[in-house]
Amino acid sequence: MANEISFTTLSSNGGRVSAILSALVAEQLYDPTDLRAVMSFYPWQSAGSDTMSISQDAIPGAYAAASSEISGGGSNSAYTTSKFDLAVARYLKIYQVTDLFGVSGGPIDVGRVVQKLVDGVAITMTDLVCALFGSLSNSVGTSGTNLSIDDLYSAMFQLNSSAVTSTAASPYAAVLAPAQLNDLRTSLRAEANGPLPYTAASAEALVAKGPGFQFNWNGVDFWQSDSVNTANSAADRAGAMFGQGCFAYTLGDVSAIQGHVPAQNIVVNSGGLLVELERDGANGMTSAIASCYPAVVEAEDSRGVGIVTDA
Repeated sequence: MANEISFTTLSSNGGRVSAILSALVAEQLYDPTDLRAVMSFYPWQSAGSDTMSISQDAIPGAYAAASSEISGGGSNSAYTTSKFDLAVARYLKIYQVTDLFGVSGGPIDVGRVVQKLVDGVAITMTDLVCALFGSLSNSVGTSGTNLSIDDLYSAMFQLNSSAVTSTAASPYAAVLAPAQLNDLRTSLRAEANGPLPYTAASAEALVAKGPGFQFNWNGVDFWQSDSVNTANSAADRAGAMFGQGCFAYTLGDVSAIQGHVPAQNIVVNSGGLLVELERDGANGMTSAIASCYPAVVEAEDSRGVGIVTDA
């Protein structure tokens, strides 16, 4: 027999294609952790500078006893304040798509490209705060040694010694790399007297705290992020435990930029993020340009402890 109509024959002469794109799209694995929830937010106030200074008020002190009944003998006390600065700078990401990309259609469209730019803001903020963990003055853990419960207690003791409080409304936060969190769970299982129970993140907790939250143990909220940097020639990871107020951030208000950009070019203006289109008609391409102006700083060093353990 000959001239059978088969899939193989039609695939070779254009009557069939080897595969078609489904209308459904599967998401690739990635870490969406957003650590803005564990930082103090200070709304941006533009007044002629790229830097906003935040005052830290003086701490109260005990009174001194009067020298006698008729003579106070007191002297002026210093009212000592401090400050930290939030200096915003531009961070950007660009995707460029061709006209044929649009003409050909498909489930990966311009809307999805723009959404990836929006999602990138949280990852950027997480990267910025994790980069600061290595600058904390206090640190626990041993290089090349897996994280243990003892390391966590050492971190909590250090914070307590520094008068950093942990409350139900504002607990300590611990941000660890995946390997560190795996070591923590292993150490919890090996506790001879039985570990204190931890509360796994519920759906409600994930909504309230955001992506990356894992569980609460012993009054500490644990977060996992692959943005936690390496240390000691990549032998270790530099996580951290800290109280509220250790790290601070702001996001410049990009709505002020819209006066510089034609309104028809703006596709996203969310206050902290501006996405605009730039046309290259001669080459049949359009760029989606996302800009944000963040600042993340270590506001008060004594409120945090680095956790440096085996990677």
